[in-house]
Amino acid sequence: MSTYLGRLVVTMPSSPAPKSVEFSRVDIAGVSTSPFTGQQQIMDWQSGWLECQVTMPPMIAADAASWVTFLLAAKGVVNVFALANSTFAALVPSGQVAAGYWCLKSPGSKWSISEAILYGFEFTMREAI
Repeated sequence: MSTYLGRLVVTMPSSPAPKSVEFSRVDIAGVSTSPFTGQQQIMDWQSGWLECQVTMPPMIAADAASWVTFLLAAKGVVNVFALANSTFAALVPSGQVAAGYWCLKSPGSKWSISEAILYGFEFTMREAI
C-alpha cells in the first residue's frame, strides 16, 4: 500500500457523485489587538489549506457500502485519499481543486439510515499537509 507523509493512502469511491460540495480556504494568520488603542497587529504566515464540506445524495445500501468502507478506512484524520475526479468533476470547475491528498477533518465518522432504508452521508475533509 502506498503512503503520503507516513499516512496510508485509501481510495475514495468514484460514484455516486456528491449532491453538493462547499470549499473554504483557511489561512494561517494571527492578530493581536491592543487593549488600550484597539490597534491590531497582523501576523500573516503565508500559508493555509482548503477544506471541503461534502453532502452525498441519499443512497440505497448497495451504493452506500463503498462509502461506509471508505469512511471506516479513512480512520478520521489518520489516513489520506485523493479526490475521485469523476466524483467531483461535475461540481467543481477544472483546476479549482488542489491536487494532492486530503484527509477527513475530524477524528470521527458518521452516517444516517432513514426509515426508507436510505443512507445519508455528510463529511468535511481538508488538504493533508
